[in-house]
Amino acid sequence: MKKWIKMSALLLALVMILGLTACGGSKDALSGTWSAELGEDGVITWTFNGKGKCTMENAYMKQNGTYTVDGDQLTVTLESWSEPSTYTFSLDGNSLTMNENSGYGISGTFTKK
Repeated sequence: MKKWIKMSALLLALVMILGLTACGGSKDALSGTWSAELGEDGVITWTFNGKGKCTMENAYMKQNGTYTVDGDQLTVTLESWSEPSTYTFSLDGNSLTMNENSGYGISGTFTKK
């Protein structure tokens, strides 16, 4: 009987740990929709789903893509881009600042919607 109780307690603890891990791993800090008016580039809106898929939209197009985060580095690949773009990013409350590392991409500070 004691053996069964110990095994049940161990199994319950394992299930709880796995459940907490599954809940915590599905969302990242960028998850959500971010928008900014960037002068000549117009309004740019990024949507990150928290699971590696994203969308970038402006007045001229809407593109789907994928993204990864490594520390403060955000790498984005959109469907019409031949190469991924890497941004250094920072979050401050409802503000996301993205600076494209090559200096040629769209950079700015976006507000969470």
